[in-house]
Amino acid sequence: MAFRVRGLQKGELDGFLACFQAAFGVDDSSIPVVRNSLVNDPYFHPERVRVGVLNAEIVSAAVILHRAAHVGNQVVTVAGITAVCTNPVFQHRGLGSRVVQDTVRLVRQQGYDLAILTTRLPDFFSRFGFREVPKVGGYECPVSALARLASETGCATERLDYQRHWPALAAVYHNYSQGITGMQVRDMRFWETWPRRGTFPYGFSSQLDATGLVGLVDGQLVAYLAAHSPAEQPHLAITEFAHLRGHDQAALALLRDAAERCLAMGLRRAVIRVGGNAPLISLLEAQRVPLEVDVGPGLMVLVPNREWIREAGFRRVDDAIENLFRSSPPVFWHRDGY
Repeated sequence: MAFRVRGLQKGELDGFLACFQAAFGVDDSSIPVVRNSLVNDPYFHPERVRVGVLNAEIVSAAVILHRAAHVGNQVVTVAGITAVCTNPVFQHRGLGSRVVQDTVRLVRQQGYDLAILTTRLPDFFSRFGFREVPKVGGYECPVSALARLASETGCATERLDYQRHWPALAAVYHNYSQGITGMQVRDMRFWETWPRRGTFPYGFSSQLDATGLVGLVDGQLVAYLAAHSPAEQPHLAITEFAHLRGHDQAALALLRDAAERCLAMGLRRAVIRVGGNAPLISLLEAQRVPLEVDVGPGLMVLVPNREWIREAGFRRVDDAIENLFRSSPPVFWHRDGY
């Protein structure tokens, strides 16, 4: 039977997951996490899971995550391409290339402004029009420096309870994200389904190595923070952070509280993953927190639709990419699969 590429059909999710597991060698406990991240994604559509089928078996695949992101005062649609895989038994036959080619076709057909992926194989994806840019993982600093932060506020902190707090979190995030390049646009469906996806946020879970905190001023939730300590490289990883405008001091109080807890656990380094022109960085610099940019290879971008470039204030595609991925502070961080 001839090899063909098409969208995922009803009853084929297990076949896709089997291909994914064979390609990446993940253990059985990780597969439910991948399943939940897809079926509970409020923007999931089976047509955006491209599968290569040979003899009725899914042997290659790629997933398009539908997202939107702020670029200054503009909103651009983003295709986060992830889970690009081919069963090892069927590799080196060009099947994965055909799936990626079809994925790019669909991205262009559906009018996405931007496509992003992370990879260890940049030469492979450059054949399809992707260009490599520095992957910025965040800012590193000593946990002790965050524990010494001064905060001029009457902010009270308490443990974050997602089920109780999420409407307020959504309002804080919406206020905070406006105009910050690289931050995702999140509607209420996103917040309602987030816990069921199982991949993030670690800080909103009951994991022992996770911390979710909210800041309250006069009883109003004005800031929140989620952090965890990765098992493979223990450090304080601040992965979700936002505050209402005018309440940056409350945000500093949360950072200090999280750092104090992690110092007690023996952690010494912190990685702060914030997007774009986030005001947090200037606040930390003002208190002389020694920040180092955490940069690594592997981020690639494709601009299938160029109409948004001029509306966002750029003359050329290269200027837009330079601003998005090489500006200081950096933008577009790895989240939700891209």
